[in-house]
Amino acid sequence: MENSGLSSITSAFASKAYAGMDKSAVAKKAHAVAEDFESVYIADAFKSMFKDVSVDPLNGKSDNSNETWRDMLLDQYAKDFVKKGGIGIADGIASELIKIQEGHAG
Repeated sequence: MENSGLSSITSAFASKAYAGMDKSAVAKKAHAVAEDFESVYIADAFKSMFKDVSVDPLNGKSDNSNETWRDMLLDQYAKDFVKKGGIGIADGIASELIKIQEGHAG
């Protein structure tokens, strides 16, 4: 029963976010949101993989000068990765968002 509160909040948000949109627009928006979520998930995984890398591959230095820009670079890598197919969770998330919205389209 704990999930019912979260589910109702999510459903209420989804119904407002997609209000007045036709089905194709809802599907497009849901897929964009799902891709954004997948890219955040992948970027987090990339950041975990690179957290102990301290050598700049371009100049071979062992300092932390590249860490300033690393997160932004990994975020962009993740977005590009998702545009090329990602790991496949965006479709499932988009499908669930659409189901939530359709449950409150009335």
